[in-house]
Amino acid sequence: MIGFCLAAGAGTRLLPLTRAIPKPLLAPAGRPLVDLATEALGGAGATRVVVNAHHGADQLAAWLAGRPGVEVVAEPELLGTGGGLVNAAHLGLLGRGDDPVLVTAADHVVDPADLAALAAALDRTGAPMAVGLVPAAGDPYRLHLHDGLVGRDPDGRWESAGVYALRAGQLGDLEPGPATLFGRILGPLLARGQVAGLPFQGPMADAGTLARLLGVSAGLLGGRWPYALPPGALRRGLGGAPVFVAQGAEVHPAAVVAGPVVLDAGARVGPDAVVTRAVVGPLAEVGPGARVAGSILGPGAEVPARATVTAALLPAPERPTHRAR
Repeated sequence: MIGFCLAAGAGTRLLPLTRAIPKPLLAPAGRPLVDLATEALGGAGATRVVVNAHHGADQLAAWLAGRPGVEVVAEPELLGTGGGLVNAAHLGLLGRGDDPVLVTAADHVVDPADLAALAAALDRTGAPMAVGLVPAAGDPYRLHLHDGLVGRDPDGRWESAGVYALRAGQLGDLEPGPATLFGRILGPLLARGQVAGLPFQGPMADAGTLARLLGVSAGLLGGRWPYALPPGALRRGLGGAPVFVAQGAEVHPAAVVAGPVVLDAGARVGPDAVVTRAVVGPLAEVGPGARVAGSILGPGAEVPARATVTAALLPAPERPTHRAR
């Protein structure tokens, strides 16, 4: 089985942070989202994982370089969720015929057991495609589930989790070019009644906004998903919520940290600073007396002394360039 990780999007809902770092490399608990996704695919049985990339492709490729069984496909043109899959298939990276392909997105945090069950449902039903299901919330494309198959229904109880298993042969004959997964692949198969559905048993989250990314951070610290934290110390902060201090991070004894909070490698929190419900990225600094709440500080970001940062996505400051005279 081949895994495919959708990682090409621009992450516009996480601007301005995603101007400096692509969304798949954001780390809600010390490990980039793309690492969690590739681990999940491998844990579900994928022997190889293909990651598509466009925005920040060079950074993503550099991060994943040398990973056994992981291959990055850079798309000069953004192809979308469906176009990216078809492109990888035309490059011969996803197998052929009945070979199963397991698809997730870098910003979807799922339980590997649910991915494995979805792949098993594809084999069990013999359908050309299977979709993971979560209870319907805001998605306009609602689905009903009957006898293991799903269909469009405005009153349906389910919606797609954005995670799929399909046969590689479904992709080879499709026209390449930009397309959504729904428009190019899922929609036509739904219309023919050929899509199996599997309600997910474990938690699933979309980390595509500030609030959701902070929620994923809290969930990872609380053990909601079976992903190990990087080297560091997990402890209880003020109020008892979890605080993760990665190896190499420093918190001044006079600072106040109220979780859930992540202090990534090399992060610094100065004296009399207050940090609540936040992710302080690698080498980021919170100055003396500063206040940070409900925010994510990107790698190398700086909060000046006595400044207040609330509900912000803060990238590192741009450094002036000096031209030789």
